[in-house]
Amino acid sequence: MRVITRPGIGEGAASLACLATVFAVLIAIDDRVRERFVMLFGEASGDFGDRVRSLGDAVLQAARDQSIAQAPLLLFVMVAVVLLVFMLRT
Repeated sequence: MRVITRPGIGEGAASLACLATVFAVLIAIDDRVRERFVMLFGEASGDFGDRVRSLGDAVLQAARDQSIAQAPLLLFVMVAVVLLVFMLRT
């Protein structure tokens, strides 16, 4: 009898841990992202959606700046992401 396994909670938790690690490193490296992250949870006034959008904009700007500075590494990461997507589809 052959048992078919599907990705479970362990794989999902590992993926979330990796994303959290990447986000934590980005917060530690980039001052704009750190400032917006602190503003997201530290500020009680204002719309939460606007603060999340502001954090997203800072993350995208930091990614854009880092991608220009580290183009070969960005290419490697993009290829790795494509391979991961194809691996997860099968």
